[in-house]
Amino acid sequence: MPIEQTIPVTILTGFLGAGKTTLLNNLLKDIPEQNVAVIINEFGDTSIDSHLVVSTKEEMIEINSGCICCNVRGDLIRILKNLIRQEEQIDRIIIETTGMANPAPVIQTFLMDEKTAEAFEIDSVITMVDAKHIWQHLKEEEPGQQIAFADVLLLNKIDLISDEEKQVLEQELTKMNPHAKRIYTTYANADVQDLIGKKSFDLTSVLKVDPNLLANTHHHHHNSEVTSFVFKDERPLDLDKVNKWFAYLVRIKGEKLFRYKGVLNIKQLENRVVFQGVHMLFAGTEGSRWGNNEKRQSELVFIGKQLDYQELETGFQYCLA
Repeated sequence: MPIEQTIPVTILTGFLGAGKTTLLNNLLKDIPEQNVAVIINEFGDTSIDSHLVVSTKEEMIEINSGCICCNVRGDLIRILKNLIRQEEQIDRIIIETTGMANPAPVIQTFLMDEKTAEAFEIDSVITMVDAKHIWQHLKEEEPGQQIAFADVLLLNKIDLISDEEKQVLEQELTKMNPHAKRIYTTYANADVQDLIGKKSFDLTSVLKVDPNLLANTHHHHHNSEVTSFVFKDERPLDLDKVNKWFAYLVRIKGEKLFRYKGVLNIKQLENRVVFQGVHMLFAGTEGSRWGNNEKRQSELVFIGKQLDYQELETGFQYCLA
């Protein structure tokens, strides 16, 4: 199908647990009536976010076999070309990258691949910043890259820090990226009009961060100490044991757990339980009821530094009813 005008693209990035999926849900509920394609990339081999994103009319595409800033970048290009070819015209694309993604190669995809450059334009690069935990993560390479390449910095969980901490954080972010617009939120509640359709992406500012962006092919290598482990099982879990296990994880292992989330099949409940955690912050809620013909299965993903697979596996097995 011939492209009459370029399709705007919003790149949503931010470190693990910053609130990207919550923001995506908010955007999809409030975005003007459009035909939106949503591309979700997970750091791991299963898509938990597909359970967490609200059910909408939008076309949802998942990339779970790696990170689109490196080893599955070709998958992103193929998806974009397929979207161009499909009969129904796409009005907008939102890409939620993994928490470990470097935005530079993703940005580069829309500038240097000839077909995608003709068909798409970057509307904005939004970086979620976890105001509560960002200082623990700045020693990692990825958060600094995500902040530097943003044209919008959305400081989430601002209610969890003091005014003095907020002032120090503002000063640090100004040093890291003086050009980006800053928006302060709790629970990723932001006005869609401030984020979508603003055409705030500025190539000149990006080239100041990386003068070689248009010359080199980026090769991003993740910190080998940060790993992702996935557990799946159709056998039901015991609620009391689950509560004890998570209480232990939050209290004893929280510092090393950058992100943990999933859907649980609890023996005592007819509804699925959805849980999310970032370090010591944890929340679990009852989700929708399991369908009569739906496979009831628990799926958990843990992402963190120096995690012990065997220990997590033992804990998960303990929870089986």
